[in-house]
Parts: sequence; structure tokens; C-alpha cells
Amino acid sequence: MNTAARILLVDDNPAILEPTAGFLRSAGYEVMEASTGEDCLRLAREWRPDLILLDVVLSDLSGVEVCRRIKEDAQTAALFVVLLSHFQVSSDKQVAGLESGADGYIARPIQTRELIARVQAMLRIQRAEAALREANISLERRVAERTAELTRANAALLEEVAVRRQAEEALRCSAERLRALSLRLVEVQETERRFVARELHDEIGQVLTGLKLSLEIHALPQAPETLRGVLGEALGLITDLTGRVRQISLNLRPQMLDDLGLLTALSWHLKRYTEQTNIRVHFKHSPLPERLPSLLETAVFRLTQEALTNVARHARADEATVRLLVDEESVTIQIEDRGAGFDPQQALAAAASSGLSGMRERAELLGGEFTLESAPGNGTRLTVALPRLPLAALMQKD
Repeated sequence: MNTAARILLVDDNPAILEPTAGFLRSAGYEVMEASTGEDCLRLAREWRPDLILLDVVLSDLSGVEVCRRIKEDAQTAALFVVLLSHFQVSSDKQVAGLESGADGYIARPIQTRELIARVQAMLRIQRAEAALREANISLERRVAERTAELTRANAALLEEVAVRRQAEEALRCSAERLRALSLRLVEVQETERRFVARELHDEIGQVLTGLKLSLEIHALPQAPETLRGVLGEALGLITDLTGRVRQISLNLRPQMLDDLGLLTALSWHLKRYTEQTNIRVHFKHSPLPERLPSLLETAVFRLTQEALTNVARHARADEATVRLLVDEESVTIQIEDRGAGFDPQQALAAAASSGLSGMRERAELLGGEFTLESAPGNGTRLTVALPRLPLAALMQKD
């Protein structure tokens, strides 16, 4: 497992550098040595190590400064850096090192076996983060490809509309096609979000859970006392990484929206929103049918998400109200706060207000009405009314 791992060891004290490099090589790692900060920066770009063990006190640059430069350089920002120090081991010094971008901080002196165990744990984390980066790159590429397809399709459709603009019936048909195509794009985007979220939760999440259980059941009970603390730290890191994967999955698309429906998903989101922003949300709703059409549930959930995000970013309010009203003909969602308020006309026209424009476009796409009421100092009320029957008819056509 360790033969392919490359470690850059940086220390200006030969009495520490050479024995430590020997220990790491005997453990099966490929080790490159450096004694200055400048050599570290050069080798980081040229050699691309899997892990950099960087002493805080160097003859030319401090290890903290070297770490900061590594993390600020686009070519080396993803490299995994762990700081080491004999002297600067106070909480403030460790915090300063971690704030510079370091992925870990080890206080010396440290036993050889503990160092090897920490290196193994760091490399496991590095590989997990690399896998997440690859998944994110893959997701962005797929979204870009689908966006390009939509752009080409829209261009063709606009050209067709331009040719037929004198024919009223043809224009109406083209508008319907554009609307259906945009709805399909929304479906595709949500399908991709659902797929990636489930992959993160079911695949990567299960792998991390399996790794944690393996350490807890097999490794920790049999480990000598000297390694139990290290294994405990590794378990803590795995727990933290599992939580991060879960948060990414939830941010992409909460599984309960598909499994349990709109009301449960909204209640969960509002509770999570309050925990993250300290903004209390009052949720009022009329009785809901068992389930609404999937596209309608998704639209209401996304509109509520975006509106509450705007409250947290701009309203400077400590509470908000969300109302969900459902009858036989329509679904209405209303988000209100008593915060700073703004001029709606200026906000909708401004380039920075893409959130409001996106909400209005989503509402109009579904045949709904978007109403924004606000004034400086008087809070904001956003209301979106979405029809149920026209949506059902459109989905049947599709």
C-alpha cells in the first residue's frame, strides 16, 4: 500500500532529517529530502509529492510561510502539508499553522512508530480528498457538457423562432417547445444532483463507514497502547470526513425530498437553516395531499432554499416566516422577513441579483406568478403561486 506514496521531508537539521528519512524509507515510502523553504517550494512543484512533512523552523523561511505559499499556488494547492515542530507547539502556534493552510500539525519529539502511523493516517485522508476532488471535477464536466447541449439546442430553437416570427401559430409552438426543453433541463439537472448525491452517500459514505468499523473492530482492540491514541485520532478524522461527504450529498439534493415528500424535506431544511444561520423560521402550511408531482415539489423546495439564502445574506433579520398553501388549483409559497428591505426594481435589474432572476424564471417556466414586495427598511415578502393543473397537462405532453 505504501510503495507508491511519495513524501517530501523538509528540515534544516541533518541530525533529524537523515534518520527520519531513513525511518520513512524503511517503512516503504519514497522520500525526497530538503533543508530549506525554497527547496521545498521547488520540489513541491517539480516532484508533486503525496505528503509534505515540513519543519516550522527553517534557515531561510518559516515553515508556516512555506505552507502558505504552497496553498496559494494553483499548481501545488492540493498537496497535503503537515507541519512539525519541537518548540512552536503551543495552541496559538498550532492554530497559526493550521490557518496558513496546513492539513495537520505534529509536535516533536515523536516516536518512530507513532510518526509512521500518523503518516499512514494522513495519506488515507489525502487519498480520500483526492477521490472527492475527482468526483467534483467529473460532476462539473458532466454539467458543462449538458449545458453545452442545452446551449446548442436553444440556439437552434431561437433561429427557428426568428425564421417563423411572422407566423403566430408557429411562434406559439416554438414557445411551448422552449418551455418543455427548459423543463427537461431542470429535470436533467435534478437527476444529476440526485445521482451524485446518492453516489456520495451510498458509495463513498459506505466505504468510509466500513473503514471506520474495520479500525474500531479489528485494529483498535488489538493495537498496543502507544498506538491507540493515534488510531483514535484517525477514527476522528474518518468521522469528520464522513460528515463532510454527508453534507455535500445533502447540499446537492436531500434524499428525503424524493423518499418522504415536500413537507418533511422543508421541515428538515428549515431546522438545518436555523442551526446554520441562527435565523428562526416560522413554518405555516395548509394540509397537503400525500404527494405532489416531483417537478412541483422540487420547484417549491428550491425556491424556498434560494429565498432563505437571500434572507441570510442580505436581510439582516433574526427571524423569517415561510407559508405553504395548497389547494386544488395551485401551490403557493411565501417567504417573508422584517429585515433591511431593498428596491425590488433595482435588485431585479442588477447583475448581482441572479438569485431573484433565477427564482422568477423558474416560476414563469412552470406557468406561475412571481411577486416581490419590499422597500428599504420595511422587510421583504416574496410570493410564488404555481398552478397544479397546467403543470400536469404540460408533463403529459412531454
